[in-house]
Amino acid sequence: MNKNKNRTRRSSGILAVVIALSFVGETSVYAQQTIAVKPSAEIGAINVNGPKDAVEVETFLDMFFAKEKIKQKASAVAISVVRKGQVLLSKGYGVEEQKSKSPVDAERTTFRIASISKVFTAAAAMQLIEQGKLSLQDDIEKYLDGYKITNPFQTPVTIEDLLTHSTGFESTQPSDASYLTDQSIKPISLKKSIFDAFPKVVREPGTSYMYDNFASRLLGYIVQQVSGESFGEYVQRNIFEPIGMKSSSFTLTKELAGRMVTSYDPENNALPQYDLSPREWPEGSMISTASDMMLFMQTFLNGGRTAGGKVILSPASVKAMSTYHVAIHPDFPDMTYGFESPIEPNKTNGENVISKGGDITGFSSLLWMLPDNQTGVFVTYNANSDLRNDLFAAFMDHYYSGKPTTFEQKGFQSQTKAELAKFEGLYSDLRTKFLTRVEATSDGTLTVSDVTERHQLKQVGDLIFVDELGKPLAFNIDKDKQVTDLKYLNLFSYAVKLKEVQDSFPDVPANHPYSTYIFALKSLGLLSDDPAKLFEPQQSVTRGAFVHAFNAIWGIQPSSNPALFKDIDGSTFRGDIQAAAESGLLYGTSDGLFEPDRPILREEAAIIAFRLLAGNGIKEADASASLESGTSKWAVEAVSSAIKWKMHGPEVTESKGKIDYGSQRVMNKQEMAAFLFSMLLPS
Repeated sequence: MNKNKNRTRRSSGILAVVIALSFVGETSVYAQQTIAVKPSAEIGAINVNGPKDAVEVETFLDMFFAKEKIKQKASAVAISVVRKGQVLLSKGYGVEEQKSKSPVDAERTTFRIASISKVFTAAAAMQLIEQGKLSLQDDIEKYLDGYKITNPFQTPVTIEDLLTHSTGFESTQPSDASYLTDQSIKPISLKKSIFDAFPKVVREPGTSYMYDNFASRLLGYIVQQVSGESFGEYVQRNIFEPIGMKSSSFTLTKELAGRMVTSYDPENNALPQYDLSPREWPEGSMISTASDMMLFMQTFLNGGRTAGGKVILSPASVKAMSTYHVAIHPDFPDMTYGFESPIEPNKTNGENVISKGGDITGFSSLLWMLPDNQTGVFVTYNANSDLRNDLFAAFMDHYYSGKPTTFEQKGFQSQTKAELAKFEGLYSDLRTKFLTRVEATSDGTLTVSDVTERHQLKQVGDLIFVDELGKPLAFNIDKDKQVTDLKYLNLFSYAVKLKEVQDSFPDVPANHPYSTYIFALKSLGLLSDDPAKLFEPQQSVTRGAFVHAFNAIWGIQPSSNPALFKDIDGSTFRGDIQAAAESGLLYGTSDGLFEPDRPILREEAAIIAFRLLAGNGIKEADASASLESGTSKWAVEAVSSAIKWKMHGPEVTESKGKIDYGSQRVMNKQEMAAFLFSMLLPS
């Protein structure tokens, strides 16, 4: 059992990081509770105009990182702070490895900085735009060697859409096979990784924001196509070397690997060092140091010119990368070219902030800059935690407390409950499909519930609300004044308002006991069944078909890697099964079989969902349900949790205090619809 538990934690690592990124707005709530740095005799008065004195900055950060709650969130940290060309701090905290106790060195110690890589990919694209080799309005098909993307809209996907993550691509997530710990396995090429899993366009390009790793990977591939050299070589020659970033690379070299900190799992076991497939991820494979990132911040804040006078970016490109081009609301922006909204939107204290976070298994980072103040901060550490949220809140409160953040529109009169009814409904997150429910509670007030919690929000503007902690929620409307999307705790994606399905299946009338679930999944685009044909709600679901439907919700792309099971190569769902197995969601029989064509038992479906939801901390395991006999011992906790999470339809019954989940029964299509849709509903 312990072996399986550890395997699940490791194998679903990439999913955990994706999920953590999607809910970073929610984890940051704790920043309000865990850290509150106040002025003291040791650090002097709060500097409302930004950091100025190197000694004071070091004292402030020494105190911050000395706090026990902060030290528990990472054992190795490196940070740099710059302002107006001056280095105020470049320092390490903690140790590189717990046994050796070697101290972290800001200049020497390397970290994976994950999605901060995207800033450099965007900078590379901007260089080529300056040279006239790319244009923001270019149709991306121009650079795909004749490949035609699936796009039902008249609007093409452009280079600008890639930069602002407004492509309209469906959500895709790589499998854990993208992590390589076995040096004998050869990484695939960047080109193959793209064209093997090219997503469809499912929303009109340029109309909605969804953080998109594929978009940045594709942008890096286009840089490679246009420049005529590999992506990593281009960035090395045109960005890293001119700036003097000698410890930075998109490829894990032996030398950089030898200086990299060790990361640890929740049981404090050292995680194995890993490579990636492909080796260079334009969206996230960069390795660097705090001192190298210090040099980049100085260059960027100096209008793209290094201290030695070399021009990396034109002032116009720096301005374009510092300006928000996509925003659901003027006070709640989405993306610049390469940067995103602040990690704590309600802690900016009225300052103009551009930000970029990074998460990959075992590492998290944050880069934020205040262009108007020529100030930049970079922090990186050896854990996936919300330490960066704590730091951002504390830093901004300490140095920029003069103008507390407010989203209130002067003179705005909140609307009546009847007027707020237009916002009511279910909204589906574009990345994870999780649902948010919005209800008009009273005049000027909404109740908003998601998979983890419920909040009361008051209206402070026509399309903007704030919750009890001051966190904003904004809505989007179309040209017909119809509400289309919202953005709230998930800062990295809109959630689209679900529309009622107009077409119904001939054998699923409106009063069918499972119609709500079936129609909702159809509205989410998660049912491929033709509504003009029979749905056959009582048809049994095979194990392969269930995995295919489950993966679709999470955006887990099919894998073409060598099969982990002996009997899946001939299956229609071979790629789905392989990807789920690589992510630690599936285990076969003792004979190495999966039996993809056998109908799935209800307890088997429950444990697949349990491994993902409980294993990644989305829901808390709950074994307290009193079950009727019949559930296999290995499935009791999963089945009980599914009941407690209400992941089922009317087929689950209770008699004399015992709940009959039907664990040994075959799951049919209507029950699968109830199971999958309920999995996404707010608590």
